[in-house]
Amino acid sequence: MRRRQGKVNCWVITVLAVIALVFFFVESNSKHLVRSRLYEEKFNAARTSAKAFEIVRNYRQNKVDLPIDSVNDPNGTGLIGLHFSNITYGRSDLSDGLTTTNPNFGAALIEMLYRIGIRSNDTIAVNWDGTYPALNIEVLAVAKTLALFPVIVTAQSGGMWGANYQGLTWLEIEQVLRDSGLWNFKSALATLGGEADDGRGISPEGRDLLLNIAESLGVPIFIPESISDGVAKRMKLFSECKALVAVGLPVTNSGDHLLRLPSRIFTDRHTRAGNGVVAQFLNNRRPVIHIAKPSRVALDYRLPVAPVPIPVIGKGRLYYERRYSVPLALIFSLIIIILLFITVRYEVEYYFKAKSQEEGNAV
Repeated sequence: MRRRQGKVNCWVITVLAVIALVFFFVESNSKHLVRSRLYEEKFNAARTSAKAFEIVRNYRQNKVDLPIDSVNDPNGTGLIGLHFSNITYGRSDLSDGLTTTNPNFGAALIEMLYRIGIRSNDTIAVNWDGTYPALNIEVLAVAKTLALFPVIVTAQSGGMWGANYQGLTWLEIEQVLRDSGLWNFKSALATLGGEADDGRGISPEGRDLLLNIAESLGVPIFIPESISDGVAKRMKLFSECKALVAVGLPVTNSGDHLLRLPSRIFTDRHTRAGNGVVAQFLNNRRPVIHIAKPSRVALDYRLPVAPVPIPVIGKGRLYYERRYSVPLALIFSLIIIILLFITVRYEVEYYFKAKSQEEGNAV
């Protein structure tokens, strides 16, 4: 073939550009849904969460005889508590509580735990209260799905709309789920919660109630002398844990009842992590998942906030990803490279001109 002597003709460049655009259009329309990584784990965690939700709902209706507020709990989950009770401590939004009743939140937890390096048979620390019972259940569903060993400490008080009914506090929900045979997870230690983890801010009747619940369920109760005492006690229990999952509003997460940590994954020391268990884990180079504002996490993982009705399990971007056709992209790229090589190396327009002249002479 005739080697190129001068510049490439404009019409040749135009033809190549048109071919490239056609390839781009075809590739852009080749998107198709594929299962995301950890699909099976995510689906199983969400399904297990939904099953646990149903167990609690049935227990609430048939055993405790607590009515479900159809206005504040429009999906009838039974996992939304009172606006205020004698064991309520801390402000929390109803929209956050409703957001956690979506079982697909468990799929987001699977993604978060894998991001910080947690794998099957790992031991994790869990520090929570009764603010988001649905989210607590989802953490346990994930622990079962991934075969994790959670070391759990529960501050028994909870924020507004949480597990703040007598007869349906978090420790009681925990016992109901154990009795169902769904799993065998149990709190290793309980405190009263509140402003200083010792029940401050809760009425005497409320404190007595929480003490009686822990004792009746066989959960060791600890009354710290200070917040730092409560943090130190937890860190002894968490010494062998690879990571921390901190849920709700326990003051021991930050070490200061006035400090509000962001809801996110922490892998490095945060400038405003406080002096609680979150900071202690980060100081020891152990990652933390902190969720005090579930709506914020839901938005990060493309989950709806306070959904009505509850979304179908296994649908959405946590489970499926849109991907382009890789084989088609490789074929198109190869074709373009070959055409560019031929165009730059050989004077292809000469052959088209020669052909045109032959056709003219024949006429």
